[in-house]
Amino acid sequence: MKIAKSEQNKIKRYIRLDQLLRDADGFTLNEILADSQMDNISKRSLHDNLKEFEDVFGAEFDLCAYRGRERLWKYKDSTFTIFKQVNLDVEMIREAIEKLKSFQGDPRYDWLRFYLSSLEGGVENSINVMSFDTNMDYTGLNFMESLAQAIIHKYPVKLTYKSFGSEAFVTNMHPYHLRQYNCRWFVFGYSEENKEIRNYPLDRIDSVEHLSKPYIETDIDFDEFFDEIIGVSNYRESSVEKIILKVAKKSINYIRTKPLHWTQIELKDKETENHCYLQLKVKINTELKMLLFSYSDAIEVIEPLYLRDFFRKRIDSMRTMYEV
Repeated sequence: MKIAKSEQNKIKRYIRLDQLLRDADGFTLNEILADSQMDNISKRSLHDNLKEFEDVFGAEFDLCAYRGRERLWKYKDSTFTIFKQVNLDVEMIREAIEKLKSFQGDPRYDWLRFYLSSLEGGVENSINVMSFDTNMDYTGLNFMESLAQAIIHKYPVKLTYKSFGSEAFVTNMHPYHLRQYNCRWFVFGYSEENKEIRNYPLDRIDSVEHLSKPYIETDIDFDEFFDEIIGVSNYRESSVEKIILKVAKKSINYIRTKPLHWTQIELKDKETENHCYLQLKVKINTELKMLLFSYSDAIEVIEPLYLRDFFRKRIDSMRTMYEV
């Protein structure tokens, strides 16, 4: 969940206030307010924060600490911190990190080296060291846990699903895999009604119910399942095809560092002064077409001809749409 800037400032202020209150000598309200990390809050806001420390976090303040006539604010127990529960959560994170480390060494999990170091650094220093591209308004994530549990413990579920522009329907599914693509989550499983593997985006699911009936297992290797496609649509009737693309040299370095698909190779014998040629071996699906469209005039489809013709017709349609 993304934290708003005001909440980030509040957290930083609470961290600093907690540090000041653990000082054995204590500070006056004015001294606390003058601290550079207290975000220029008012005396009333500071009083509210201190009351929250008492009511929410169970803090006890020393009522007898004074400097002259001014009261000094400090914890009754200098070892107290409002972040005791946070420290427990940190230990849980550390345990998770240790488990994740078991994947290190496997080339498929090279990304964990950075992720683990970021987690460990963030835990120790309370700083935000990495972020992810997420859709804050995405619906359906509330079904993630129940679907994951169904996959782990192998039981079927009843989904109430509503696709765009149609009535809701109910389907019995034996879930096998969850996958994220383009900031959307999809569940893959065997559909009893369709007698085949189907995928459903979580944002179109209205409910998930546990079914007490035998679970139909699968021998599908989902690593291989996704190897032959871009995205999530693996059409049973389709086969892997050779795709030839002509790429403007101004864009080739970007595509070299972020390949369109793992099968991507450059056809050096076709290279010209202004263009490079790429070959993919992949099933043609909607996600591939959308990806190629996103490169605009930087990529031209050469083969297969029917895919080239698809783009030509779509471009003609767009040209008509934008005519003045």
